[in-house]
Amino acid sequence: MSLELHQISIAYGRQRVLEDLSAETMPPGTLVGLLGANGAGKSTLLRALAGLQPARGRAVLDGTELFTAPAAHRLRQVGYLPQSLPQASPLLAYESVLAALRATRPDLRDGAAQAAIQGIFDRLGIAGLALRRMGQLSGGQRQMVGLAQVLVRQPRLLLLDEPTSALDLRWQLAVLENVAAQIRQDGAIALIAIHDINLAARFCQRLLVLGQGSVLAQGTPADSLTPDLLNQAYGIAGRVESCSQGFPVVLADRATPLPTDRRN
Repeated sequence: MSLELHQISIAYGRQRVLEDLSAETMPPGTLVGLLGANGAGKSTLLRALAGLQPARGRAVLDGTELFTAPAAHRLRQVGYLPQSLPQASPLLAYESVLAALRATRPDLRDGAAQAAIQGIFDRLGIAGLALRRMGQLSGGQRQMVGLAQVLVRQPRLLLLDEPTSALDLRWQLAVLENVAAQIRQDGAIALIAIHDINLAARFCQRLLVLGQGSVLAQGTPADSLTPDLLNQAYGIAGRVESCSQGFPVVLADRATPLPTDRRN
């Protein structure tokens, strides 16, 4: 089980977003933080891996080419959580998660499906939302239900686009802790687009930093995060220090002029 990205190029019409992007092989159990400024291509890359955006190059998951795999196979193997929140519909939160599970695992008996849904609601700490209608939930609560829709399927590859954007700090930690635990347990891989660099440095084994149409840096947080990278990727002057537990911590000091060759 591994994920390989080779020379991936993506464009919207004539506007190039990513060009010849390649990444080191990602082994099972790896949580990868996808970093970069707005417009760097994080969401675009996740959409392409989910089969929602045309792309050139190769994305190989456990020997299978994702860009050319049948839609049914990709749906079973890949779980995608977009930035947009689940709709505020009349469905119960439980029903929305059941529908997501049935879409990929129609073979599950009712008892097994119910057990899986109850388990994921309990693990995420949102059991109290199960019988509430989606239209009655806050944005953060719907975001948690959306995560449950993805995790309950136990995909081999999780693609999470800013899964903590609508959440307070406690729930941000709960999301990252649960995703990390699930991929370790299942031997899966997760790519998480996230703006909070320090959360990424705390929970992700590897970082993939995008900018100027390609990869600016990749590797462990300790190896990847440098003042020069912060300037290149985000247009800031900043420092990278170490906290009392040994994790790198980014301190932003001031904005700097953006690179003139930024593509978007």
